[in-house]
Amino acid sequence: MRRKVIVVLLAALAGAGIGAALGYGPLLRYKSEGVLSVEMGTAEYRRISELANDSSTARRFAKLVPPKGLDAGEIDRLVREVAQGDWQKPVPRISKADARELPDLLLQLEQEREKAERDRAQDDPDRRPPANVYLGVRLTAIAPTPVEAANVATWLGAYFKDMATLSAVRQQVSAWTAENRQFSDRASERRLKYQFDIEQAQVRATALKKVIAAYPDSARREASQVVDVRKDNEKFMSPMAQLVAAESEVITIREKIQKLDRELQQQSFMKALTVEAASALAQVHSGSDSVVRISAVISEFNKKIKTDAEREKLSTLTADISVITARFLSQPQFVAEPSVPDRPERPRPLMAIVLMAVLAALLSAMFLWRDTLLKALLIQGKNKA
Repeated sequence: MRRKVIVVLLAALAGAGIGAALGYGPLLRYKSEGVLSVEMGTAEYRRISELANDSSTARRFAKLVPPKGLDAGEIDRLVREVAQGDWQKPVPRISKADARELPDLLLQLEQEREKAERDRAQDDPDRRPPANVYLGVRLTAIAPTPVEAANVATWLGAYFKDMATLSAVRQQVSAWTAENRQFSDRASERRLKYQFDIEQAQVRATALKKVIAAYPDSARREASQVVDVRKDNEKFMSPMAQLVAAESEVITIREKIQKLDRELQQQSFMKALTVEAASALAQVHSGSDSVVRISAVISEFNKKIKTDAEREKLSTLTADISVITARFLSQPQFVAEPSVPDRPERPRPLMAIVLMAVLAALLSAMFLWRDTLLKALLIQGKNKA
């Protein structure tokens, strides 16, 4: 009996040793978290997360910006963890808990304020619509040591910012290309329509001049200023007022044609630029590099400017890239810096030691007293029968 107890104790000690080896070895994990402040929309966040969760993208960025203190094997492990997508979660502007705690009136006022901001953004084309869905992203890193966990979390912040920049630059170049194609498809149609409108207005003006010549007294009686003559009320106006309106319409349409010609000149200049930008973008592997390459393309085309219209368009493209750079590279900061954890994640080493010791003791006891346990089970079975 005493020998069996000693064997059980020895098994418990062996299990504790195994638990210590596991608890202070493969099972030892420290978690560091940080919140990166960067406003995003739902679709925008999905594009960024899909790009950032790609293992090849993470590996390329790790070569460009190696994580501090990690060797090649640890970098491979980090890339695999990034591909799983559990390292980043969006932080909503209004969480479910906030929605439950806030009074309905305050929540309604907040939603109305955001809707008003979106409406003002739509009225002003030069103003970017606010990204009011997510305030930022929560980054989580798990590593064998506290310092390594904090370093990895900081690296993940830089990685997310870079991927957000790359995604935004790709989206912007794609928007430039689509805008150029759509304008080219519609420009000839718009010009034909303007020419037809001019012809119609000129025909109407010619006919009105004949009417005024036939009835000269009507022109002398008409002295009121014509502000606007619509199709549904022009028949109630005098011939002179209708003539002025027709001549004014011709002037307005010619102004539209002049504006269209200016836009055609801009889009023609932009077409070659978008081709160069798409070619340069196909060769980049990071967000910062994409900004540098697209800025270089814009600078190169700056030397080819011949008119003010081209200069205006190029200034708009430069402003688009500047907005992306400021929004995703300069402005995003850690609201909560990745901290160095002071205790490991579960299972903690002491827990692993205790669990392995108890498990080894139970297994050894079951093996040593197997005959007794078998007899007890047989007796219990007979009693039930």
